[in-house]
Amino acid sequence: MPHALLTEPEFRRRSAAALNWLQRSIDVHEGKGSAATLFFGKWAPAYPETTGYLIETLLDYGHFLGECKWLEYARGCGDWLLEVQHTDGSFPALYAHSGKPSVFNTGMILFGLSRLCREEESQRFVPALQKSLGWLLSELAPDASWPAHGYVEGFIPSYYTRAVWGVLEANKVMNHPGVEEAMRKALGFYAPRIKENGLVEHWGFHPGKPAFTHTIAYTWRGFWESALLLGEKDLLSKVQYGLDTLAAFRDSRGQLPGRLDVQGKPDHSFSCLTGNAQLSLLAGRIYQHSGEKRYEEMAFDFFEQTARRQVLRERSIYFGGIAGSSPLWGGYQRLRFPNWAVKFFLDAYLMLWKNRK
Repeated sequence: MPHALLTEPEFRRRSAAALNWLQRSIDVHEGKGSAATLFFGKWAPAYPETTGYLIETLLDYGHFLGECKWLEYARGCGDWLLEVQHTDGSFPALYAHSGKPSVFNTGMILFGLSRLCREEESQRFVPALQKSLGWLLSELAPDASWPAHGYVEGFIPSYYTRAVWGVLEANKVMNHPGVEEAMRKALGFYAPRIKENGLVEHWGFHPGKPAFTHTIAYTWRGFWESALLLGEKDLLSKVQYGLDTLAAFRDSRGQLPGRLDVQGKPDHSFSCLTGNAQLSLLAGRIYQHSGEKRYEEMAFDFFEQTARRQVLRERSIYFGGIAGSSPLWGGYQRLRFPNWAVKFFLDAYLMLWKNRK
């Protein structure tokens, strides 16, 4: 018998609740992007970065469920991103009117724009994708790193591997010569940071500080997907070893730590629910590639740690949402319900559903 989470009634119930949360996060801003978080019953401003990559989620569920409503929400989010894009092609750090460009945010928005370009006959999103891709390539240093326009000035985090992946996805649409080699060189900048202990230097938000599983998953998924696209088999093996290493840090209850330092010291005082869902996605992708059953089991295990914390009280303003941390006052997105937690929850759930036997 399948686990209750992977029965059709439960999948439909939980995914519908999460989509309802996303819909409300968009409706609160009249369709102009998704609110970043829900905090003490108040919605934060719309967030370009996460709106950009949740477009893919809306499109995936729209097609899977056969519900055009989600396709329209995805297009509406894309139209809003066109409004807030800077003239040089970059997208803003934090909220729409920060006035500051962001390398990482622009890289994340490439995912949504790329999908819209592939699905929209009008091609109205192509110029925005072209400009964003051009800006990111223009900001590469000679060593293929992105030293400017970061979250912390002067710090080049390893989770930029996910931006490398975003560039490669965009180039599937644009087909610019030289992009693959530039991104191969970029991966070569980050790959030496992988340590023999299976962990990665500088994969947190701040230099020298422990990383949340959120940015740990960003880092490994960026390595994995970029390596697949570029045919870097040795790097794929390192990602598998890294995920196995991380899985070994589960506590006696099977819980992943909320954060981890590069020496391997785990913080089990909380669980980073977003990171759990992201790591479920990574394990699922490795299972699809390798066929190794343990990664399928790992994907479900990580996902379950987040799913059991989903709010399912229909009268709650948080209905369908996923908190940043468990407990709610934990170290990641304390007391907040971020839209990206719901995005990765939905992505992981759909992958598990499709992978099930």
